[in-house]
Amino acid sequence: MAADSVDFELLFDVLPTPHLVLRPDLTLLALNEAMCRLLSCERAQVLGYSVFKVLTAGPVTGPTDQAALLDALQRVLETKTLQVLEAQQFTHTVPEGRAFPRYWQMTLRPVLSAEGGLRYILCRCFDVTDQIRLQQQGKFNYESFTLLARATHDIIWDHDLRTNYLWRNELFSTLFGYHIAPENSTVEFWRSCLHPDDLPIMEHQVAELLAGTTNVGNAEYRLRRADGSWAEVADRFYIVRNEKGEPIRMLGAMQDVTQARHTERALHQSLEQFQLLADFVPQLIWTTNAQGEITYMNQRWQEYTDENTPSALHPDELWVQQMHPDDRARAQQRWRHSWLTGEAYECEYRLRSQTGQYRWFLAQALPVRNAAGETEQWFGTCTNVDEQKRTQLVLADKDQQLQYIVGEVPALLATLLGPHHVVGFINHHFNEFLGGGVKQGQTAKTAAPWLDEQGLLQILDDVYTSGEPASVQEQRVQVPAHLGLSQQEFYFDFVCRPLHNEFGGMRGILVFAVDVTERVLARRRVEALDQELHQQDELLRQMLESLPQMTSIIRPDGGIDYASPQWFEYSGQDVDGLSDGWIHCLHPDEVAPSMALFAHAQISQQGYAEQVRLRRHDGQYRWHLNRLVPSVNNQGKLHRWYASSTDIHEQQMLAEELRRSEEQFRFLAETIPAIAWTAQPNGQIDYINTRWSDSTGVSVEQTLREGWGPLLHQDEQEATMTRYQHCMATGENLEMETRLLDVRTGRYRWHLHRAYPLREDSGSITRWFGTTTDIDDYKRVQQHLEERNAELTRTNQDLDNFVYTASHDLMQPINNMEGIFQELTRTAFFRDPDAVKLIAMFEKALHQIYGTIHDLAQLVQVQKQRHELPLEPVELQTLAQEVLTSIGDTLDSTRAIVTLDFAAVPVVPFVRPNLQSVLYNLISNALKYAAPHRRPQVAVSTALENGRPVLLVQDNGLGIDLARYGSEMFQMFRRFHDHVPGSGMGLYLVNRIVQSHGGHISVESHVGQGTTFRVYLPPLEEAIAPH
Repeated sequence: MAADSVDFELLFDVLPTPHLVLRPDLTLLALNEAMCRLLSCERAQVLGYSVFKVLTAGPVTGPTDQAALLDALQRVLETKTLQVLEAQQFTHTVPEGRAFPRYWQMTLRPVLSAEGGLRYILCRCFDVTDQIRLQQQGKFNYESFTLLARATHDIIWDHDLRTNYLWRNELFSTLFGYHIAPENSTVEFWRSCLHPDDLPIMEHQVAELLAGTTNVGNAEYRLRRADGSWAEVADRFYIVRNEKGEPIRMLGAMQDVTQARHTERALHQSLEQFQLLADFVPQLIWTTNAQGEITYMNQRWQEYTDENTPSALHPDELWVQQMHPDDRARAQQRWRHSWLTGEAYECEYRLRSQTGQYRWFLAQALPVRNAAGETEQWFGTCTNVDEQKRTQLVLADKDQQLQYIVGEVPALLATLLGPHHVVGFINHHFNEFLGGGVKQGQTAKTAAPWLDEQGLLQILDDVYTSGEPASVQEQRVQVPAHLGLSQQEFYFDFVCRPLHNEFGGMRGILVFAVDVTERVLARRRVEALDQELHQQDELLRQMLESLPQMTSIIRPDGGIDYASPQWFEYSGQDVDGLSDGWIHCLHPDEVAPSMALFAHAQISQQGYAEQVRLRRHDGQYRWHLNRLVPSVNNQGKLHRWYASSTDIHEQQMLAEELRRSEEQFRFLAETIPAIAWTAQPNGQIDYINTRWSDSTGVSVEQTLREGWGPLLHQDEQEATMTRYQHCMATGENLEMETRLLDVRTGRYRWHLHRAYPLREDSGSITRWFGTTTDIDDYKRVQQHLEERNAELTRTNQDLDNFVYTASHDLMQPINNMEGIFQELTRTAFFRDPDAVKLIAMFEKALHQIYGTIHDLAQLVQVQKQRHELPLEPVELQTLAQEVLTSIGDTLDSTRAIVTLDFAAVPVVPFVRPNLQSVLYNLISNALKYAAPHRRPQVAVSTALENGRPVLLVQDNGLGIDLARYGSEMFQMFRRFHDHVPGSGMGLYLVNRIVQSHGGHISVESHVGQGTTFRVYLPPLEEAIAPH
């Protein structure tokens, strides 16, 4: 028996699942090697201490809910019954200082003495961290399932506490047999289906949950099926509260766990039969010798497999008998590897129960070594993990299905976590749309900053902040060109739904978007086509109604199907008379020919045109051009006629008028004294009046036949015919002078030939009309006048030379006289009192002679300049400033105000010295004849009148009596005021210069108010050299 005790102590120590043994005072009595590794401590450090001190002082601290552990221990002490705690969270701290959470499922089993007293508490700590994480991941996947579709194997229900409405998915009807109907959608129906023993418990639990602050609950109860049988249900539910914390909804998921609970109860009954420590362990326990032969298997194994374990049974034989065929090779390979290397063994496989059902087990084994380190035996366990494994497989299968569905659905799908919208999941289509480089963990703004620029991420912010879903129809999205997509503009319908955690807080956002670009573009194309069709229909209607023609559609038998409004407006008929009304509108003389022509067209199926007279509604007959075009069907048969009728009455009248005009032209051409002729567009003369024969002695018929070239002077024939053909080819007006022979006298006489083309609206020439006028007498007079003009020009030149020479020769004696006079007045002494007056009179006469000779010289100089100097662009502002500078002393002495404004015409083409002389004389005269009692003001400006520049000089001086002196204004030596010196040459010189440049001067003056001189210069485009 002692040897057996040692074996069981060793067996307890090598159990792979952490175990510890507590005394009734909750101090630590024993713990196995797996528990030491889990706590990262030595046995001597913790034995004898309180379990709470051990779990709070070392590297492993917890559980988070210590009150739950203490409560469970108290129940074991009081009731001596098994207690199983929900997964508890512990914090594991590694030597590097990093802490991470782990979850233990703790089972507290009382160990009783023979008398029934509590002797020990056996605590099993099973690490369920992976299962908890799988459950958390499963919950997230479940939320995703409910958003996409009701693709779940759980019964999902939603109880609205405000309306008492209870919603369940279709699986409820499948599993329980009830039809989903309004009468079955209330909480009262649910209560009626609860087992009477479970109803008060559930009502109490739900009431406590609703009244408290906890939002998550679970329960198991019995629910009646439609066939009357009872099903065991595991129900998990969540309370949704409003902003005040008041419950408004309950969301839950139910599972039918009838079979699972039956299995659990059967297992529980079998566990009670185990003896002592081995019997309390829920695993299948086995040992092997060093050769790997099984030496022991506990009662649980025999009960599960219904197989007795013979001595020295090889594990391969056991596995072959009980293991699932698909798991044998993998399990055998791992066992051989551990047996040969001495490494710990761990493998999951399915074992067949005595009922033939395969369940998943976690097999774990550790080697027991002697002092030399050699393996003496193996201790192993097989832990039933079927429920966890099947749950894991179900979750994995659901996750795989979800991934497949999400990957195949033709939409963009993603989950964005947290306030920064971190990518938690994104399907292939969405990733490809964003360029294919989006990774999990990126923020939406980092993955696609261009979406933020278009304001789309603001929608995510609003959904995350408000917790309310948002949807947008046909949202325009502009994609950057560098992504390489086939297009840059897309349209999407998308939905953004909030994702909540288990506490009701915001976890993230589910984004679901469908590409509707083709739908939007197709609708736009349809709208554009509809609009275009409508516009074309409207345009066709407007065109038909605005055409001056009358249009109609005629059947093959001559009946009219349609007539445009113009027909009814013209004829005054109504729709009832449309069938044969057109015959009554035809002129009686044209009814028979028109009907015969239509009958022939019906046979030949050829279109035709005819001119007929149609009676208007007022009784007037007007000429019309009728055109009929046939339309044939696919068989080549006449289908209908399309007809138009154009009013050509005015053209007919014009043609008649043209014929009469042609007769009148011939009559007039024969009566005028000049030679009149017409020619075709190519220059071929087709008509000459009889004046041609009177002037040349050649008949009209001969000239039309042989041409008029032989009558030209030999020296002018080639040039004349070239010029004539050029005008005929280019359409230029013809004007030339030639000599024509009079064959009767043999003399040539000068004639002026002129011709102008008659053109159509398109510009093409239809005919030439010309005249040939005898100008021989005029040419002789013109030649005589040219000879006289040349003689006058020579005489004028000689006169200018004489004046210039005389003025130059007289200047020297006058200068000498002035010098002698100044010397005489300086040295001589005059006793006669009147001598001073005589001297003054002499000096005045001397200055007048000097001024007159100077003006004559200047006049001659101006006449020389106008022939010798060319035109140039003169800037008036600069020229006027030069003139003002030259008379600066006079301006200062008179305090005159001179304003300049040449904005209208700043530059004019002129001989610069001549224009300077004009400005100098006009401004000087304005200052010379200023009014004595007011300050002189002179305004010099320009204006543009009908394209002609005008120079204006306006003063406020004495003025001129134009009624008295207007005709003498520009005469040489003419003066109108004697109180100031002058020669009377200034205005004569100005007028002479302006006229020589092709301009003229006008004057406006009022005595006592001032004078305005308007100097009209030649138009800018017609400026000519002075003549």
